Amino acid sequence: MPLIHRLLLILLICLPAMVSGCSNENDAQVNEHIKNARQFLAQKKPQTAIIEYRNAINLEPNNDVVLFELAEAYVLTGQVNGAVRYYKLASKANPQNILPLLRLAQVFMQTGQLLEAREHLSKTLEINPASIEALHLLAGVQIRERDTKSAVETLNKALSLDNENIKTYVSLAQLYLKINDPEKAEQAYLAAISHDASSRAAYMGLARLYGLQKKWDKAEDLLKKVVQTPGNTLIKYTDMANFYKGQKRFDLAEKYFQEAVLFDEDRVEPLINLAEFYAGRKQADKAIAAMEDALAKQPQSPLILSGLAQIYLQFNRVDEAEKAAKQALEIDNDYADALFQQGRVLMARNNFKEALNRFDQVISMNRLNAKAYYYRALCIRQRGATHRPEQEIFRAAAGLLDNPEEFEKDQIKGNLLAAVTIDPSLLDARIKLLEIYIIEKKPEKAKEQIKEIFKLSPPNIRIMTLLSGLHLLEGDPQGAKQILESIIKNRPGYLPAYIRLGMLYDSLGKPEQALEYLKKAYDMQPDQTGIVKMMANIYLAQGKNTQALKLADTYAEKLFPDQKAFFNNLKGEIHLAGRQTEVAFTFFEKAARQAPRFITPRMHMAGLLTRQRNPEKALEQYKQIESVNPAHVPALISMGVIYDTLGNISKAETYYRKVLEQNPKHADAANNLAFILSERKGATDEALEYAAIARAESPKNPNVLDTMGWIFYQKGNYLNALSELEESLKIKPDSALACFHYGMALYRTQEFEKARQYFKKALDIDPGFKDADTAKKMLN
Repeated sequence: MPLIHRLLLILLICLPAMVSGCSNENDAQVNEHIKNARQFLAQKKPQTAIIEYRNAINLEPNNDVVLFELAEAYVLTGQVNGAVRYYKLASKANPQNILPLLRLAQVFMQTGQLLEAREHLSKTLEINPASIEALHLLAGVQIRERDTKSAVETLNKALSLDNENIKTYVSLAQLYLKINDPEKAEQAYLAAISHDASSRAAYMGLARLYGLQKKWDKAEDLLKKVVQTPGNTLIKYTDMANFYKGQKRFDLAEKYFQEAVLFDEDRVEPLINLAEFYAGRKQADKAIAAMEDALAKQPQSPLILSGLAQIYLQFNRVDEAEKAAKQALEIDNDYADALFQQGRVLMARNNFKEALNRFDQVISMNRLNAKAYYYRALCIRQRGATHRPEQEIFRAAAGLLDNPEEFEKDQIKGNLLAAVTIDPSLLDARIKLLEIYIIEKKPEKAKEQIKEIFKLSPPNIRIMTLLSGLHLLEGDPQGAKQILESIIKNRPGYLPAYIRLGMLYDSLGKPEQALEYLKKAYDMQPDQTGIVKMMANIYLAQGKNTQALKLADTYAEKLFPDQKAFFNNLKGEIHLAGRQTEVAFTFFEKAARQAPRFITPRMHMAGLLTRQRNPEKALEQYKQIESVNPAHVPALISMGVIYDTLGNISKAETYYRKVLEQNPKHADAANNLAFILSERKGATDEALEYAAIARAESPKNPNVLDTMGWIFYQKGNYLNALSELEESLKIKPDSALACFHYGMALYRTQEFEKARQYFKKALDIDPGFKDADTAKKMLN
C-alpha cells in the first residue's frame, strides 16, 4: 500500500507525551494556527493546513507537536522530502519522543532505504525496548531483506512483550503464509481471533486462507461464528454478504446486505453496499431505489450523489447521471468522485476534451486514482484520433486501438501502465495494454498481461479473441484459427472474430477465405466501411485492381449518406495503386469536397502535388489539414520539408518545432531543425541537442549521421565529425552534401589530398548541390 495511505494523520489533539509546552507570549497565536491547521486537515485540505503549521513554526520553531503534525501533513500531500525534514526536526526538538523516529523508519522502509530505516528503529528501541510498533517495522525491514527467519523471531519477541497484540498475530500469520507454512498461519490467525473475535484483519485473513485452500465450508463456518460474536456487527454482516456474493450464492448475499441495512437504519453505508450489489446484478430499479434511500437520509452527501451518478451511468441514464454529479459539485466543487463521474458523463456525450480535463483535475487531487488514469487514456485516444471512417471498425476489429500519432500512443500506454501499477486488479486497463502490445508486436509483454488477465477473469469472448492475436504474433496461426472458429461457432454474431479470422487468412496467403469472412463481417454491420477497405487491399495485393474497383462500386450503392467521401477516397487509392494519378486525384478532390474535415484525401492530393513538383499547391492542401487538425504530424513535417526545399528557412524551422511540440522524439524534425541551427551563428549547442535526439531515434539514418557530423565540425570536434560522417557515407556513399562535409573535416585534420578527393566526388554526384561553390573554391 502506498506511503501516503499507510501513514495515518494523527494527533488531532495534543498528545501528552509530545507536549513540550507553550510558555511564551505567542501561545495564543500558535494555538490558533494549530487549530486552523487541524480544521483544514479535517476538511481534506492538507496544503492549506501546511501554511498554518508553518505560521505556527515561525512563532515557535522548536514546538515538536507542530513539527510532527506538519510532517504528517506533508505525507498527505505526497511530499516525502518535506515530511522527512520535519520528522527529523520534531525528533531533534524532543529526543525522547519515539513517534517521529517511527515515522521516519516507516518512510525509509517504504522508499527502499532499509539501512536508514534500521538506523531510526535502533534509536527507537534504545529509547523504548518494548516498542511493539518498532518491532513490527523491524520485521518489515527484515522481510524486505529476505530474512524471514529473523522476521519471525522479531514478531515472536513482540508477542513475548504483549501476547494480546492482534496486529502481531496477524503479521506473523501473513509471514507464515509467505514462507508457505499454512498450518502455523492458521494457528496465528486463530490466536488473534481468540483474543479479539471482532478483529476483521484476523478473521478475514483466516477466511482468505481457507479460500486459498478451497476449504469454503470452513470459511463459511468461520464467518457465521464471527457474526454471532459482539462488536462490528454491521461490518460482519457485510463481510458475510460479500463472501456469498463471491460464491455466487446471490440470495444469501442479498439477505446479509439487507440484514446490515436493518441492523442500523440510521447508517447510509449498508444502503450504498446494497445498491452496489444490485448494480452488479444489473437490477437497475433496486440499485437506484437503495441509493435514493441513502440520499434521503443524507441529502447533502456528495458521496451518495456521486454513487447515484455512477449507477445512472451504468444503466445509460446519462441525463440523470449528469444531474446527480452536478448536485454533488454544488455541495462541494472539489469533490473528486463527482468530478470523475462528470468526466464519464462528458465521455458519454462524446466530449472527450472536456472529459480529459475532469480526469486531470481528479488526478491532481489524488495521484493514486487508478480509474482516472484509465479513463484519461481512453480520452486521449479519442481526442487524438482523426475522424476517418476506416478507423471506426468496431473499436478497431477485436477491440484493437486506433492508430493515433506516436506521442498520443505513448500517453495512452503511460496512463494505462499507471492505472495497473496503482491497481493491479484493474481488468479493463490490462486488456487495453494487451491490445497495445499485440499491435506493437511485443509478445513477451502481451503474455505478461494475458497471464494477469486470466488471474482476474475467466476467459470470455473478448479475451479469447485477443489471445488468438497473441497466438498469431507468436507464429502459431493454427492456434489462433482454432480459437476464432470456436468463437464463431459459439457466438455467430460476434463481429470481431470474423474480422480477425479474415485478417488471419490474409496473412496466411489465403485471400479467398479472407474475403469470405470479411464479407460476412460487413454484411453484419454495413456501417463499418473500413472492412471494405480491408477487402479492397486484399485485391490490390494480388494486382486485381479491377475487382477492387468493382467491390468499391458494389458497396458504394449500399452506402449510408455520410459514407460517400470514404468510398470516393477508396476509389482514388485504388486508381493510385494502378498509377492512374489523374483519375485518382479527381476522386480525392470529390472526397475532400464531400467531407472537408476528412484528412486522408487531402494528404493524398498533397503528396501527388509534391511529386509533381507543385509545392505551392501541396502547401495549400497541407494548410487545410492543419486547420482541421493543428496537431497532425504528417502534414506538419511535410510543410517543414517543403519550406526547407523552397529556401524559406524561417517557416521550415517553425513547422519543425511544431512537430517536436507534438512528438519530442520525431527523428526527421529533430534532424532537420538541428541542421538549420547548425548553420546559425551561436546556435550549435541547441543544434547538438536536437541532433542527439535524432541520433537516438534513428541511429542508422545517413542524413542524421551527416547532421551530427557537421555539428561536431562546427564545434571544432573534428575527430568526432569524421567518425559520424564516415558512418553516414558507408550507408549512403552517393550523398553530395555528406561528401562535402567529410572533405571539410578531412581538411581540418590536414588530410588535404583526401579532402580534395571528396570535394571532387561531391561535385561529380551533384554539380549544383547546396555548397557546390565552396567545394569548387576548395579545389582551386
